[in-house]
Amino acid sequence: MCMKTLKSLNGIFAVHKPYGITSAQLLEKIKDIVQKELSISRKYIKFGHGGTLDSTATGVLVIGSGSATPQLKYLIGGEKEYFVKGCLGKSTDTLNEAGKVTEELPFDHVTESQLAFKLLNFQGRIKQVPPLYSALKLKGQRYSDIAREGNSITPTARFVHCYEAQLEGFSPPFFTLKLLTGRGFYVRSLVNDLGKEVGSCAHVCELVRTRQGPFTLKNSLQEDQWSVKNITKAIRYSTKKKNKYVQDCIDNKW
Repeated sequence: MCMKTLKSLNGIFAVHKPYGITSAQLLEKIKDIVQKELSISRKYIKFGHGGTLDSTATGVLVIGSGSATPQLKYLIGGEKEYFVKGCLGKSTDTLNEAGKVTEELPFDHVTESQLAFKLLNFQGRIKQVPPLYSALKLKGQRYSDIAREGNSITPTARFVHCYEAQLEGFSPPFFTLKLLTGRGFYVRSLVNDLGKEVGSCAHVCELVRTRQGPFTLKNSLQEDQWSVKNITKAIRYSTKKKNKYVQDCIDNKW
């Protein structure tokens, strides 16, 4: 009966990642829950996620389980929507609130219209330097691990897509953005670069992924809903919604 129930978990669903844990740690929590509820060996439990979220970020994290896990590669390449709150006047080594302040600059001269105008430079296909503290790897080792060991590394710029970038709010030193991005886009890098564009500096102080493909915050399981029963329901609910999206990704429509 337990193995039959495990087979019902073959599919894709989304959870609302809480603040303070990594995407990998979240998967381990899910595995712990499934192992405990079904009383089965961990070797039979297979989960993967469709796009890393920073430990300080929250929001939609798409998860694949069982035989459906390979389909995640199509979701990783699809659209992601974010709400981000930035702070002008300070930059950090991690480009977000978790890092050490590396620079402080005046921001009194920055206006809402100036910020909105400069934001236009980051729409479309752009060249972006990823953060030093990230999950990207060099010769099998994460950038972040290399940096923490005190070794010097210069991240390589790469082309990414930002389909939409809107300034939603401006109350200095804070500003809020709504972004729609493609694969490999780093919101922290955008905020850092935007700060430089307006003659100051900036870092991310809040980041929420509000959508990934067909999955939204509304249909993502909250932490207190993480159970085999709820995961099974979520997979059934999302099956029809995600099938067309996955096919569109395969056909390069996204």
